[in-house]
Amino acid sequence: MLKKIKILMPDPVKFKFVKEGLEYYLKRIEPFVLVDTIFPKIKTKVSNVSIKLKKEEEAIKKYILDKDYLIVLDEKGKAFKSIELAERLKKLIQNYTYITFIIGGPDGLSENLKKQAKEIWSLSPLTLNHEIALLVFIEALYRSFTIIKGIPYHRE
Repeated sequence: MLKKIKILMPDPVKFKFVKEGLEYYLKRIEPFVLVDTIFPKIKTKVSNVSIKLKKEEEAIKKYILDKDYLIVLDEKGKAFKSIELAERLKKLIQNYTYITFIIGGPDGLSENLKKQAKEIWSLSPLTLNHEIALLVFIEALYRSFTIIKGIPYHRE
């Protein structure tokens, strides 16, 4: 049975509207599950993308435990409709205690993190700013929980 969802994304959230949206949806998700959002600060001024991704990977991996069921969010991952996402999440909730989601930074995620993931999900075929992706994902999580619990929110 699920105890906690962890969401990892490099660097702190900068957009005020994203911070406000996160606060709003995290508060609404509270009755369903503990969600821990972690934004490791990446200390690098390197312009080389592969080196930057490696630094981000090192910082993110510090927060991934062996017991975590790891899911990466990436535009090339599996896309779900809202009902499908709720069904998938319901199965994960029944089978795993800790689920960790990773959202990449502006340059995406290292291939190593993608390979370590049990699943790769897509929020959209569009490339989204990582902060926007975080906000969209938090809303999608909330929507999924309301579908699972039969709470009126989602309309189909």
